[in-house]
Amino acid sequence: MNPFQQYLEKGYLKKQPQNFEQISQQLKRAYKDLKTAKLTLAYDPEWGAAIAYQAMLIGGRALLFAHGFLPADGAQHRTVVELTGKILGDEYANLIRQFNKFRKKRNLFFYDSEDTGNEEEAKRALEISKELLDEIKIFIKTLNPQVHFEF
Repeated sequence: MNPFQQYLEKGYLKKQPQNFEQISQQLKRAYKDLKTAKLTLAYDPEWGAAIAYQAMLIGGRALLFAHGFLPADGAQHRTVVELTGKILGDEYANLIRQFNKFRKKRNLFFYDSEDTGNEEEAKRALEISKELLDEIKIFIKTLNPQVHFEF
């Protein structure tokens, strides 16, 4: 069974046509969020880490869009993290574990107003986000070598 089938059957995904303009816009937004996270870091590390996570999430969504899928349930963040891991493969397991860790911290920050870290951890979130986005961009280009990202 392909990695998407069980998510489709459970209603966690919907099929959608690939739209590389949409995908490019998503990646452009994700990289812009990275810049915003970096600017925010010194003043508010928790918010900076949350923005870095958001960039990862948007990148993961772009990866799903490139495969012709849209997250469609109440657990979209978890779905994006899990499927990003399945698409990228075991070689990226540690990166995906970090992505999931920041997903959980973001939830604590947003829903419980918890202090979720410090400046060093926020800097790490930025590094992880950049690494993940760069890998996602490479994977998307393998699906459509003609696509050119400008951002």
